[in-house]
Amino acid sequence: MHTGPGTFVLCADDYGLSAPVSRAILALAKSGRISALSCMCASPLWPEHGAWLKDIEGKVDIGLHLTLVDEAPLTPMPRMAPEGRLPSIGRLIAKSYAGTLALDEIAAEMDAQLAAFTRVLGRAPDHIDGHLHAHVLPGIRDVVLAKARALSPRPWLRNVHDSLGAISRRGVAVPKAGFISGLGRGFAAAAGNLKDRLNAGFSGVYAFSETPADYAALFPRFLAARGARHVILCHPGESGDPRAAWDRQRAVEYEFLAGPDFGALLAGHGLKITRFAGA
Repeated sequence: MHTGPGTFVLCADDYGLSAPVSRAILALAKSGRISALSCMCASPLWPEHGAWLKDIEGKVDIGLHLTLVDEAPLTPMPRMAPEGRLPSIGRLIAKSYAGTLALDEIAAEMDAQLAAFTRVLGRAPDHIDGHLHAHVLPGIRDVVLAKARALSPRPWLRNVHDSLGAISRRGVAVPKAGFISGLGRGFAAAAGNLKDRLNAGFSGVYAFSETPADYAALFPRFLAARGARHVILCHPGESGDPRAAWDRQRAVEYEFLAGPDFGALLAGHGLKITRFAGA
């Protein structure tokens, strides 16, 4: 039912968004149930929550979850965030394809978020991706790729583009996954000498709703049609979180990933989660 190697990267997004989200991700990292996590370093919680990560240094990949959507930026952004709040993903996509982004502000904000990461952990991020995949958008992707080339060591970069054949085989939220893949096509094409730092397959996308989805039933489908260096994203969190959107669904993800059924699934498929370098 699936193809590809016996390993994949399982990356938890949104670390630093809220205490319930950070605690859940940290617990999964400590128990070896995820192999990577991505940090929202623009969050006012980041200095405290980032310090918690010292306990898992060297055990999982820790990256920057570049945040250019919805939240408050670290830097003044009079054109992108005139009221102190970054635009919605819809507005950001529209601006990116219209060529009206203030890329100088975005570059300065990315520098600030990278600096916030380094201040807490004392090093550059292992990987870079984007909140709601904003890192792959036209204009923004050029900033991200330029910053990645300047870092040492060079980070891994999330490639959200996957073939329509693979997306169709999984059969999970195909229109949404296909749309995200389309957004990411240009990022993969522009990577140039960073292509060896990109994953070759991507899944984990599904439709969030007020009624939590059966994540245990979805996850085996995310494993289908894996690429040679495959990334599955997840969004775990503790229940009852007023700060995080879709907190009930995050709790369902956390329960599955922390529980015995996930371990049994991996064993039954002969799979292991791994860090980027081992995928």
